[in-house]
Amino acid sequence: MVDNSAHGTNVNSGKSYAQASKTSASTSEVLKIKETFPSLNALKIDQVNNIINGSTNPKPCIRMTTKGLSRKQVIIPMSGDNVISFMKNSSLHVANLNRTLHNSKLEVLVNYIWSKNSGITVIINKVALQSDLSIIDNYVKSSNNINSLQVEKPRLPKSKSYLKIIDIPFFPHVNFQEKLSSINIETTLKQNHIFDNISLASKPRVIKVSLKSDMAIVWIDIWDIQSGANAKMLINRCFNIGNYIATIQRANMNPGIPQYKNCWKWEHSTFSCRI
Repeated sequence: MVDNSAHGTNVNSGKSYAQASKTSASTSEVLKIKETFPSLNALKIDQVNNIINGSTNPKPCIRMTTKGLSRKQVIIPMSGDNVISFMKNSSLHVANLNRTLHNSKLEVLVNYIWSKNSGITVIINKVALQSDLSIIDNYVKSSNNINSLQVEKPRLPKSKSYLKIIDIPFFPHVNFQEKLSSINIETTLKQNHIFDNISLASKPRVIKVSLKSDMAIVWIDIWDIQSGANAKMLINRCFNIGNYIATIQRANMNPGIPQYKNCWKWEHSTFSCRI
């Protein structure tokens, strides 16, 4: 039977004491730990050595902000009827837009236009300035068979940041029968100054912390830039919801709401379902 300890190797850990010493400032420090704690394997010695030298694993980074679409796009929300009318002559609109932009001595050019039910997206060769957006806006609204009242202002794509609000009862009202709703949250956010210049990217989602808990978590998605600057201004801020003090925390990107497909009910996971 071969004694692996004589060669400085622990079979269970799969790591030699020589390998464990690579992260230390000196091999002698590892040997001292081995002499003091002879029962420790190489992995444990490595962990003790890291603690002594102040070397610990970094905390996991929560990805709270998505990367938005390319900024070389101009999004123009409009009614479905407007979309159909505009896209019938899309190639002509591209040529006319480029002529108008060129005559205004602007450097932006339109490559093509694509559509969906909620509006059109103009794909351009570089990031548009406000002057470019104004010309595109005027052209679209003045086009034939377009209802300008049903065309919103052009906008550049933005990223989304994901946050959560904690420390709120699921039934915060006096009668304890009406549960917290997304409308309650939206109203409160609009009234609080810390949310000035913050735009929600979707309706807030309210769920219970767990099936038996009487507390809630509110997930909110906000429009942001890729660095997450808006979200960082809100993280760890507190505000009132009724008589309660809520706290904003960062959240993983788009956590969603749990729904188990066995019973098709929200707010609980597979392990909590009793059907």
